[in-house]
Amino acid sequence: MVTGLSDHNLTLIARKLSKSRFKLSTVRKPDQLRIPKSELNYFENAINGINWNDLLSYTDVEADSEVFLSTIQATINGFLKKIKSKPGQKSTLPWLNGEIWKLMKERDYALKTALKSKLEHDRRRFTMLRNKVMKEIRQAKANFFINIIGEAKGNSKLIWENLKKLTGKDHSKTAKRLEIMVNNNLTQDAVKIAIAFNSYFIDSVKVLTQNPSTGLLGSVLVNDAQPVFIIREVSESKVNKVISSLKNSKSKDVFGLDSTFLKNYKESLIGPITKVTNTSIGLGVFPRVWKSAIITAIFKSGDPADVSNYRPISILPVVLKVVEKCVAEQLISHLNNSPFTLHSMQFGFRAKHSTETANCFLLENVKPKMDKGGVVGAVFLDLRKAFDTVNHEILITKLSKFNFSPDALRWMKSYLEGRTQCVRVSNELSPTLSYDVGVPQGSILGPLLFSLYINDLPSVCTGSEVQMYADDTVIYVHAKSKQQAAQELTTVMVQVTKWLSDSCLHLNVKKTVCMFFTKRATDATEPDVYVSGEKLQVVSDFKYLGIILDSNLSFKKHVKKVIQITKFNLANFRFIRNCLTTEVARLYFKSMILPHLTYCLTSWTQACYTTLKPI
Repeated sequence: MVTGLSDHNLTLIARKLSKSRFKLSTVRKPDQLRIPKSELNYFENAINGINWNDLLSYTDVEADSEVFLSTIQATINGFLKKIKSKPGQKSTLPWLNGEIWKLMKERDYALKTALKSKLEHDRRRFTMLRNKVMKEIRQAKANFFINIIGEAKGNSKLIWENLKKLTGKDHSKTAKRLEIMVNNNLTQDAVKIAIAFNSYFIDSVKVLTQNPSTGLLGSVLVNDAQPVFIIREVSESKVNKVISSLKNSKSKDVFGLDSTFLKNYKESLIGPITKVTNTSIGLGVFPRVWKSAIITAIFKSGDPADVSNYRPISILPVVLKVVEKCVAEQLISHLNNSPFTLHSMQFGFRAKHSTETANCFLLENVKPKMDKGGVVGAVFLDLRKAFDTVNHEILITKLSKFNFSPDALRWMKSYLEGRTQCVRVSNELSPTLSYDVGVPQGSILGPLLFSLYINDLPSVCTGSEVQMYADDTVIYVHAKSKQQAAQELTTVMVQVTKWLSDSCLHLNVKKTVCMFFTKRATDATEPDVYVSGEKLQVVSDFKYLGIILDSNLSFKKHVKKVIQITKFNLANFRFIRNCLTTEVARLYFKSMILPHLTYCLTSWTQACYTTLKPI
């Protein structure tokens, strides 16, 4: 027995720290308008029971498209009910259901009873409930993650959006309401903010296009001796295939429809969509109601109160995407199987061409020059609002050079003209505004039409080489020194700038950069490349089509980035691995890790062994 104090005795304090295992917050979701589950069968019968032949004339596409949409809306509205949400507790562990919560309360009560009574049977009851709770939580958690990854079906974006909410990395939505400067006053009024955004998005394009050039306008000709592009009518089986291929989305268009709705009820809607589409093609008229877009403003960087620091994301009518895809497939087939094709240096929308082939082609041109001690100077173009400033008259003229038939040109002109947009902020919509330039953002035909629009850019780049992937363009020259390369690039950019001006396109000089590929030691000062009297920024690395290129093509930064992303996704994988079956774990790997390792693999794996070894 120790009877006295000693310097060998420890001084201890025991304190119970109460750390919550999960956070709870009282939430009240807004009331929702939706079709109750008990009414879904009746709603499906109502959709199936619509006699479209009595409603549609198939001779007036404007009237038919409006009747089609209004009939669907009226049917939906007839079944919508206001569902009141009850305030409840939201857990950061969403796999905990009501049964588990009830079981956890029983366990906690049993623990209190056992501690108070000191009886063996009470202790055994607590132990039994504790083990049961742990088992139920493990099973619920496993099912939760299996459903998240399984339902995403390889969609890495959807998987990540769900996982980051659980790992505490979701900063996209904050409690702070959107606050924008309107008329020199900060406001949180959703309607005022929506109006301000819409005005800015329209006016910022008008400033760039207020003095359109006519330098590239010419006569519209069709050579009947060559294959002519004719937009042909589509079959119901084709429309069925296109609808089935649409990505699932719950983003509502201006009519409250989404691709999920279209896919769920496609058997009833294929017929009228096919007939209205064929009426549109036959008349060469694109319906006005399909030209309305809802814009969502997405914050980029800078001051969040400044409307100029937001970019527009368009949600187009879901039916429009079906029509566009049918026409786009016909156009791509025409371009790939006729003399009227895209430029050989356009790597988008061409069979057996991709971002990987674009990067590989660039490297195969650059590396031999570097190996011989030469220099390759490259300018990576950045166009300001490229899609939004496309001049319709110039585009139609250029389309005629791809041997579009008069009917096809008339349909394309109707497709482009008379478009409107509104901005949605917190479920509030701004009044619609119209615009008469540009190809539709977020559309299927838009990027393809833009590629045709800039197809003749290489013709003015004499003494240099050009590569394009839609609006991503790089112009490069071979030279013996950086100074010579800089001089040649400056000369080429004079012609490029004139062509852009004639095409009503605008170079963003601040974001257009120059890079010199060479194995020589980096100079203290790099030679300057000028565009319209302004000096371009010279960089040592640049991200081109998803690959980080550096001036000596070591790919060290790109490999480092791949490793960083892979480690991050592996860390998230370890967080949920014990919950997944082997099949779902393999699906996670193929969705979240493998794409980063294999993207443009044949280009960046040209790096040396030392660089690649960490992977």
